[in-house]
Formats: sequence, structure tokens, C-alpha cells
Amino acid sequence: MKRPAALALALATVAAGATALTMPAQARATTRTFSAPIHVDTAAANQTGEPSITVAPDGTEYIVAPDGPGVRTPAALGASGTGGSLVWRSDDRGHSWTLLGSYDVPTGGGDSDIAVAPNGTLYASGLSYAACSTIGVSTDKGQTWLDDPLAGCAKLPVLNDREWTATYGNNVVNTAIGDSAEGNIEFIRSAVNSPIVVPSPTLELYKGGDYQWPGTLDVDQRNGTSYVVWNTAGAPNNCDQSSGADSCKPTDASTQTPDKIYVSVVPDGATSAPTPTLVANRKFDTFDSFVSDAVDKAGNIYVVWSERHPAQQQTWTMLSVSRIGGHTWSAPVKVERTPATTVFPWVTAGDAGRIAISYYGTSAHGNSPQKLPSSAPWSVYSSFSTDYGRTFSEYRTTGTMQKGPICTSGTGCATGSRNLLDFFETAADPQGCLVTAYADNSANGNAAIVSYVRQKSGPGLRVASNCR
Repeated sequence: MKRPAALALALATVAAGATALTMPAQARATTRTFSAPIHVDTAAANQTGEPSITVAPDGTEYIVAPDGPGVRTPAALGASGTGGSLVWRSDDRGHSWTLLGSYDVPTGGGDSDIAVAPNGTLYASGLSYAACSTIGVSTDKGQTWLDDPLAGCAKLPVLNDREWTATYGNNVVNTAIGDSAEGNIEFIRSAVNSPIVVPSPTLELYKGGDYQWPGTLDVDQRNGTSYVVWNTAGAPNNCDQSSGADSCKPTDASTQTPDKIYVSVVPDGATSAPTPTLVANRKFDTFDSFVSDAVDKAGNIYVVWSERHPAQQQTWTMLSVSRIGGHTWSAPVKVERTPATTVFPWVTAGDAGRIAISYYGTSAHGNSPQKLPSSAPWSVYSSFSTDYGRTFSEYRTTGTMQKGPICTSGTGCATGSRNLLDFFETAADPQGCLVTAYADNSANGNAAIVSYVRQKSGPGLRVASNCR
């Protein structure tokens, strides 16, 4: 999946209509504010999109992003070369970043993700250009990497799509993978025999051949249960086309067969795939982005997705919550307040009931994010909740980072229209402050720059402390 100037930060106040939240006493006098955006790497050879971010327990921050086929040497050898899955590290709370080269030598550079264990070990998964999934392991803060084959590397046809990775304690790393060749969603639990990861047999979580995007996974750190999410293709599907087999009126999308949001609840050490649980049944098109999920420290699960509402000429970010282990789910609610159109939602959870949902948002209206005028201005927004998603405070955390449509049809997009790629991510630092890695395409519209913004004051995702 594939793809300037410091921005003036426009901090939004709580959107009109949002309900004031009840906060800890020390938070009531403090407003959430955010740093000026920082360009992580402006080198022309390193311009790319869909960055993933994680924060180690010691506060060290890491960002990875795919940069196409090629070879980068690791940091210990100078980080030279082109292409590959890139990794950057910050040791000073995001103020400066160091390129550590590529972690998936020699054939990587496809889809990328990164997770960190409590002991600081890094697990960076990647998609090689043989279309199989690998995982790189680093025990020295990304200076050197050992790459292990994970899935699909010895079978034909090989066509892995997107993999996501999450850790459980120091000894388990879990990966969810979309298998485009077979139309399945797969799950692999790997035991850590440092620095080698030893994968268990693959569990086929979904064999319907009907998923639109292989969604993310998160792990309940209390018991190792993994939650893997995705959406199906309703009928008609993806009504952005004006002709051909996929052509349909935007208002008809998913009206014959609703889209479904599913979760697979996978206990630690499971040897058989569980039956997927229905999160939501939607007569709206959910085509526009990956489904994202997060588990808070009390075991509550949050699922977010993007949903087109052509009657309103808007695309909404939706949330559903489970407070009993993913077995039943709340009615979906709309998250955003200020933007008319949103895309690429991502959720990060902290202490019980505390979440931040982030998305690209614009005031422009259209049938979908990729059917907007060339003047449509986009920014990063983050909505915070301290009451399990019942109410939100919404903030605009960057200035304009994109103008015009945002392509949401993956590799089916026109050449040059997909510089942001397909998602962006947030995470929380040890104090619960939200950090965001995103793609800034505002300079010339031809290449995105991996960028970063940090919450610097106000209540975060931990109850006991404010951000500073």
C-alpha cells in the first residue's frame, strides 16, 4: 500500500453540541492542547504514508511505514539504501527522530506494523514482495533486527494482504493477516524464544471470502485474549464507480445485503477458530477504511469503522462498545461533531472507559472521501471520551494536511491519488498522553511526509495524571 513545511497549529475547542465530561479534579482546570506538528523525515527517498506508531514503557517512541521494494541497511550499518519498511525512533518525546533503516531486509517494503513488549522488545511485521508475511525482532531499540518468516512464505498462490501485530506480555506476539488468495482472515500466535518467534499453526478466523478489509487486532493484557475485527462487503458494494460491474447509486450501497462488522474473540493458546461475533449490521457502506479496535485496561473493547451516509453527503466515524468480553455490543454511535466527512478512524484505549478516536476530517460533503472537490481541506481530529464512548470532546490537532479527495479504494485508485495510503495510527505514552503518526500531503500534493503530533496538556488516557 503506498503513499511539508511546519504547519500552523489550529487547536479546536470542544465541538458544538458535545456534552461536557466529568473529569478528575486535577483535570477540570486544564484544557487538552497539542504540540505543533513535526515532520519525522523530509528526505525525498523517505516520503510515504500509513505510518504505525508505538511507545515503549520507557517512553521511547517508534514509527514504521512501508516504502516499496528495496533494501535499507540497519542503523548499525548507516541506514542507507532505498525502499523497504522504514523505522524511526525518538528518544525525546517526539521532538526529533532518527531513521533506523529497514527492518525487513531483503524483500520487504509492503504493509507494515509495529508492537512493543513490556520489556522493550520490538516486533515489526511486514509484507514482502513475495507477498508473504514476516516479523522482525529487535532487542536493542531498533538498531539491529532478526527477521523471521511468519505466514504464506512457502505456499502457492501467495497473496497475503495486510497484517497487524500485537504483543501479550513478553513471551507472545500475535498476528492477524488477510489472505487474498483464499479470501480468509488468519490468526497466528507466536511464542517468543528470544530472539526467535515460533508460530503456532494458523487459525482461519473467517473463510467467507467476503471481507472488505482485514481489520486490526488488540490483546487483553489481563488474560491474553485477542480481538480481531473486520467488515464484509454488502450489496451493492463500493458505489463510487460510474460504469462497469460495480456501478450503482451511492444511496443504494449495502441496501440489498447489509455490511457486517465482525469480531473474532480468540483466547490465548486457542487451537481452533472461534465463531465470529456480530458487532453491527449496517445498511450503509463501510468500504472506506480498516475497522480498528482497542481494549482498555479493564477489558472493555472498542470497535470503530468508517460509514458512508450519501443522503447527508457525509462519511461518519462509528463506534460500538462491548463491556462483557466481546459477546454483546452497544448500538453504534456517530463519533465526530465538526467534520462532515471523516476517514481512516483509529482508536486507542487506556484506563477503564478512557479512549481517543482519531480520524482525518473535512467540512466538505460528498458521497465518499474520494468523491470530494479538489479544494477540500483535511486535518487530523481526535475525540476523547472518559465514559466508555457515551460523550466526546473533539479536537482538531493539526492544520491542513491534505487537500482534495482521499482515495479509499486501495490499489484500485488512480495513479498519484493515493499518497496518504490507507490509514494512520495513534498510541498512548506511559502517562496516557496521545501521540499521533500521520501522513502530511499538504506541501505539493505529490508525496506524503510522515508526521507526528503529541498531546501536551489536559486529561489523557490514564486517570491518575494529566499530560504535560
